[in-house]
Amino acid sequence: MGSVDKGNHHLSSCFREAEDSTSNGFEKRDLPSDICLSPAHRVLIALRESVMLRTNVNILYQGDLNKLKEAELAPIAILFSGGLDSMILAALLDQCLDSKWTIDLLNVSFDGQLAPDRVSSLAGLKELQRISPLRRWRLVEIDSNLANLKEESEHVMSLIYPSNTYMDLNIGIALWLAASGDGWVNGQDGDRYKHKSTSRVLLVGSGADEQCAGYGRHRTKYRVGGWVSLDEEMRLDVQRIWKRNMGRDDRCISDHGKEV
Repeated sequence: MGSVDKGNHHLSSCFREAEDSTSNGFEKRDLPSDICLSPAHRVLIALRESVMLRTNVNILYQGDLNKLKEAELAPIAILFSGGLDSMILAALLDQCLDSKWTIDLLNVSFDGQLAPDRVSSLAGLKELQRISPLRRWRLVEIDSNLANLKEESEHVMSLIYPSNTYMDLNIGIALWLAASGDGWVNGQDGDRYKHKSTSRVLLVGSGADEQCAGYGRHRTKYRVGGWVSLDEEMRLDVQRIWKRNMGRDDRCISDHGKEV
């Protein structure tokens, strides 16, 4: 996870400070600079602009800000596995959102504390607390058992239609549970308490594998046909992601009244 901190430092150097606070405390603190022209920096700038846009378009949760204590406010949450995509989103959101707001990290596990995503989420939480100690990061642990989700599975199947594979169902259930925000939080005093995230806007790292060649078949395409073959495969991925992933994911999350 140390590479995230290094990337965060390089990203910060690519922006110049600009005060542009809004009335409710959300800040557009930096604007892109023209001096960083490398492909890596361009990707980071594009990602950061995207996160900034979704941070400032806050009509969905403005009403909630007046109902809760400031210490409890987490208007934006992240579907958080602790993997590279969700860690980068968390680091970027930290740069775009005033530090007085809590950021909820929503993590789903079907195998308790032993699940790989739970282990990586706990490690990711520590890394985020290290690079941004002034921020209150709240890891919401959402535990479930696939064997006990018969009714939920039937409901999610209706949401993911026309997708109908077990992989689609498993992904759909995980997203649906995460979007509920209903889980447990380990407090600073060691107590574990029930918590339901009130975040109305959720950031999701969908598309990272398609855009950054994260699947095993991408390696195979490169080995067989080189860069040309890999480029063709990745272009196909991006062209069909709306059909294979994005509609399914959006329906599962918006079922809880959340905007993804």
